[in-house]
Amino acid sequence: MHKWAIYERDPLPTWRAGKIVLLGDVWHPMTPCMAQGAATAVEDAAVLARCLAEAGQECVEDAFRRYEEHRKPRATQIQLESRQNRWLRHATDPGWVYRYDAWSVPLENTPEATTSRSISA
Repeated sequence: MHKWAIYERDPLPTWRAGKIVLLGDVWHPMTPCMAQGAATAVEDAAVLARCLAEAGQECVEDAFRRYEEHRKPRATQIQLESRQNRWLRHATDPGWVYRYDAWSVPLENTPEATTSRSISA
């Protein structure tokens, strides 16, 4: 029996408002079961930097929208997988987590660009 003060939060519907955007545990807190909380926050920062660099100063809100649309599926997937605490218990390819490269992944909003598989909540 384990007792711990680790609380779960459902994925948030949005992570931006106007010229404000969040990243990391602020919008996708994770249980430690996959040890991906910090890694996901670093991915967020890399993708956000890319979106801002491509958009320019006049289009910050567009960059934030693109960042959210790209990051939300993957971050939510990792958050929910961690919550289930079944990471690597079955024959599965962990590459969908470890082979992701936030600096080179295409930023098109396609399922293939953000994740390689889906999970059930």
